[in-house]
Amino acid sequence: MMSFRSKDRNVQPRFNWPWRSESPLSAQLLIDIPPEIELSDYRRLPGSGSESPSGLLHGEGFKDEPIADLDIFFERLYEYFCAKGLRCIVTKWIIEMLNVLFMVCCIGFFFLIVDWNALGHLKCGVEALESGEKPCDLMQVVKHNPLVPFTFPKMITIGSMVILTTYGLINFLKFFVQLRSTLNIRDFYCNSLKITDLEIQTISWPKIIEKVVLLQKSQKLCVVRDLSEHDIIMRIMRKENYLIGMVNKGIISFPIRPWVPGAGPTVKSHLQNRRNHLILPKALEWTLNWCIFQSMFDSKFCVRKDFLTSPAVLKKRLVFVGISMLILSPCLVIFPLVYLILRHAEEIYNHPSTASSRRWSNLSRWIFREYNEVDHFFRHRMNNSAVHSLNYLKQFPTPLISIMAKFISFVSGGLAGALIIIGFLGESVLEGHIFGRNLFWYTIVFGTIAAISRKVVADELQVIDPEGAMCNVVQQTHYMPKRWRGKEDSEVVRREFETLFQFTIVMLLEEMASIFISPYLLIFEVPKRVDDILRFISDFTIYVDGVGDVCSLSLFDFRRHGNRNYASPFDALKTLRSSQGKMEKSFLRYI
Repeated sequence: MMSFRSKDRNVQPRFNWPWRSESPLSAQLLIDIPPEIELSDYRRLPGSGSESPSGLLHGEGFKDEPIADLDIFFERLYEYFCAKGLRCIVTKWIIEMLNVLFMVCCIGFFFLIVDWNALGHLKCGVEALESGEKPCDLMQVVKHNPLVPFTFPKMITIGSMVILTTYGLINFLKFFVQLRSTLNIRDFYCNSLKITDLEIQTISWPKIIEKVVLLQKSQKLCVVRDLSEHDIIMRIMRKENYLIGMVNKGIISFPIRPWVPGAGPTVKSHLQNRRNHLILPKALEWTLNWCIFQSMFDSKFCVRKDFLTSPAVLKKRLVFVGISMLILSPCLVIFPLVYLILRHAEEIYNHPSTASSRRWSNLSRWIFREYNEVDHFFRHRMNNSAVHSLNYLKQFPTPLISIMAKFISFVSGGLAGALIIIGFLGESVLEGHIFGRNLFWYTIVFGTIAAISRKVVADELQVIDPEGAMCNVVQQTHYMPKRWRGKEDSEVVRREFETLFQFTIVMLLEEMASIFISPYLLIFEVPKRVDDILRFISDFTIYVDGVGDVCSLSLFDFRRHGNRNYASPFDALKTLRSSQGKMEKSFLRYI
């Protein structure tokens, strides 16, 4: 039976670390670092234009009366800051409701109302005149009895509409349920912190934290003690820190094939002593959050003892959610499909080169995110890394493909240009048909092919320096596995890096596939890791007065989790260290 961390192992009510430049601990961490240690590269972090979160570790407090649920209060405080005021919150809510309504209408119209077979045979314009038919009537492609006959695909479509409508109604009611607390947060900003909705547009988060800390001198927030900034961030990031730790320690990794959509880098599981593939699509992240993190804490923000000692209950919950998701998966997959069409079709049509744009995958965000790093600071860091990541992938030119792309670009661009010139001479000429298609259609096709092929052509001015390019990436991502070091120019590292920095279209398609993959993982693979998950929670949970149970890695306890290879003053057991010095890197982020 797994041991539960006793509440007798309390941390001091207030951290005595200065958390400033004069900190003896930070001085010890940053001097005399051997050159082989990865953290030595972080001294070269560019400071221009970066919003440093170095002021995130002081103290906080609020209100005349103690607040019942401080976690929710701090979360709403941060959400209000990110939303930039009440007007933006209300506007965003209205837009979300309209988006849901629009999505439901689009699903019903395109999957039920439109007769695609009739649309394919419909003739309009010159084609209709040449065939001697009447001018096309678009009402001919509208089904008057869309549900007759009632087939299985129509049942799936209606099911997806019902699910999406239910989601919209829940959000509609949720807004009014939370409206009172949102107004209280607004009053707190205006009356207690003296920050108006106009000022919140530009004020930084550390300044808000400092104001809350100073307010604690006159208004009581926590009945136990005054909270530091570190305490407040740990409350906001309570659940996220556990997930960051699980990904870092290889808990969320499974023995799957590398070609499985969403499969990321391989990691060595310290608990199973084998290499598995990390995988965490959004569908799996949401289900793990609901099954584990939303049910593991009691009303006092402590991990429930019965949660840790009942692995069978968690396994049943995971399997039940997996089966439910599998049943609903045909309906759920319609949402990202319609979103993909609505969100990116027009963009790709007008700017075909965007088809080759890249974004960080959902898995990479949990690999790179550091302990106690709030969302907007993390997004700022990831946005800064995108340019460097693109530059790194350009370090691997493919001469053969580039030569072919130049030829395709030259031919398709020339044909598109010739058709445009013909159009200037006489627009009616473009209405002529070749192989059943008018010249307008060929102009669009050739232009699209030319735009995409030009993106594939290697830049002749590109400087090939994989090591330097990777160094710039690491300065932002703080991620450099040992197996990558010294092999930055290898194809193996490039392929693994591409699993994290993916083409946008590929990533969206993988998220659609994850709706079918996640049920398999929840039913067959995740239950096998339940013991490891609960052991991690037990071993890496510590109680802090005024905060509750938190992930001990987020406490920056070097005596318990330190690693001298990453400049920690202490060397803990290997099983208790963070992988790749994540805890030490997270600490350096805040000093």
